[in-house]
Amino acid sequence: MAFNLIRNSRVFYTSNVDTVTGAVKSTGFTTANTREIQVLEGFSFSQNTTSETITLNEAGATPVRGQRSFNTALDPVDFSFTTYMRPADTGTNISCEEAVLWNAMFSAKEIGDAAAAWTDGSTKADCVVTNSDKHQLLPFGMIIVVDATTFVIDNCVLNTATIDFGLDAIASVQWAGQGGVLRQITNPTIGSGALTGSLTGNFLVKNTTAPYIANKLSVVTLDEGIAEGGTSYTVPITGGTLTISNNVTYLTPANLATVNKPVTYFTSTRSITGSLNAYLRTGTGSSPLFTADLMSSMLTNSATAISPAFFMKISVGGTGSTKVDFTMPGVVLTIPTVNAEQVVSTTINFTAQGTASGAFDIGVANELAIAYTTPNAA
Repeated sequence: MAFNLIRNSRVFYTSNVDTVTGAVKSTGFTTANTREIQVLEGFSFSQNTTSETITLNEAGATPVRGQRSFNTALDPVDFSFTTYMRPADTGTNISCEEAVLWNAMFSAKEIGDAAAAWTDGSTKADCVVTNSDKHQLLPFGMIIVVDATTFVIDNCVLNTATIDFGLDAIASVQWAGQGGVLRQITNPTIGSGALTGSLTGNFLVKNTTAPYIANKLSVVTLDEGIAEGGTSYTVPITGGTLTISNNVTYLTPANLATVNKPVTYFTSTRSITGSLNAYLRTGTGSSPLFTADLMSSMLTNSATAISPAFFMKISVGGTGSTKVDFTMPGVVLTIPTVNAEQVVSTTINFTAQGTASGAFDIGVANELAIAYTTPNAA
């Protein structure tokens, strides 16, 4: 008997899946389609069962009080894990280990395709939402080796990515997604970039030398109007979050006398929302303008501005050479709330919008652009 220890666990992403079912194949793994992902403690995966219980309720001296339970369906597999944001120099381009996850979040094509979301670059790597107007995104699988036991999640989709700007933390992304089937396989043998046994082929090894980013260095650019250059506000944040969601919905049949399984999924509204926490500060003149000035402007215009437009860029890691920029050319802010604490603070909630020709456009997919940079490019 052996116990499985979380510290010995390894997680792999692969797009080496059946094109029809999304099931992970047993052969054909390459460094182009499979890589190891470094995850933090606390990752989870599970598949629950939907059940129905039938009961009786009758009168009389000797009522029947039994019940009958049925398993009616398998729910989609739920998985979640966290990765650090670590821009990496590949020798010729800037990339990162989680590039495949960002691409799967926003595209139906693999990296390298013209319709992919992610592009490595010589000075920075870019990810855009331009190609994410799809009912279904890139099918991929997760291989999770939990010490002496190996699980495979077939036909996966990423549902949410959440960035937490906690000041005492290293910059990271919390990923959550779903899959069609969870199955257990015989443990493969994992060598240095090679798989043998139940799974055969090669994989891209994890990058242990890429730099980390401290959240405390992060800065926010907030300008009035769509596109950068309007009235600028200084927002030294004390915390906050950015959440990206595909709002995935699975379809499961409801046949009698069988355990129904999810057959497919569809994306819904692409949602990019967040909040920033900052101290309520007042400027000493017309420049710089701080959070109290932002609140004053929004309160003044609240009677007429139903969609107050702002340009926002969150530079995780600050303005240095190693950072991740989240640029939203058009966001709608709600009037900041005031939190009465020892040092009065405020919370600014925002929702990113599509924009075109200097105005909001619900039909345009450009709410967010992500850029990874590091000074180590060749």
